[in-house]
Amino acid sequence: MRIRLTFSNTISLPIAHHRILQRAFYRLWSPADVAGWHASQGFRPFTFSRLLGRAEVTQHTLVFKGPMNWWLSFVGAKDAFEVLQKLQATPKLMLGSQEALITRMEVEPSVPWQHSVMGVTTLSPIVADDNVNGRIVSYAPEDPQFGAHIAHNAAAKARQFLGEAASPVAIRALESTQVRSWYGTTPVVGYRGRFIVEGDPAVLQLLYDIGLGRRNGLGFGCFERFLVDPAQEVLP
Repeated sequence: MRIRLTFSNTISLPIAHHRILQRAFYRLWSPADVAGWHASQGFRPFTFSRLLGRAEVTQHTLVFKGPMNWWLSFVGAKDAFEVLQKLQATPKLMLGSQEALITRMEVEPSVPWQHSVMGVTTLSPIVADDNVNGRIVSYAPEDPQFGAHIAHNAAAKARQFLGEAASPVAIRALESTQVRSWYGTTPVVGYRGRFIVEGDPAVLQLLYDIGLGRRNGLGFGCFERFLVDPAQEVLP
């Protein structure tokens, strides 16, 4: 299930503002929930997009001059409704030291995906990386390791949330662009664009809910989906 928030006022943020979005999102949950996530080695039951809208770019800053949208995605409808109630009671968020005024909230009901192939348009970059001897190594879509990491990650998510093993997920890029960013002092390299993902429909639905690849709890791997035919052409 998803919620789309629309903000209307001008907001100035650093280009790498994932931590700011994460903190704003975490404030919508109870301290007990957040503490449980930090203590757990499991995946977060959510993801969220980057801020989507027109922005002026300086060397270190993005200035959004509204309207801008932010997608919040949840694996459980109960969690989504609790967050929605908090937002309806107080329709604003603190993004860093700035108040973002929510002028519109839209709910996208969870409709189970019925197909074994899914088209993906990223709302935030997809990340496939490893920590190798203290160094972050990132993989590009043309590298076989990219697909291997996406598949391994998807299988682990299926075990945690669906309670069962699933057939491997396969992914290929239709078009992609590298995006370099930071979370605190940690470099993060991801890829945005359009992809084709194949797998069990229940697993594809799960990935839609909580994100593709790594670092979903930081706001990476969120996407929109579209239908494709067996020849992997977009359906009208």
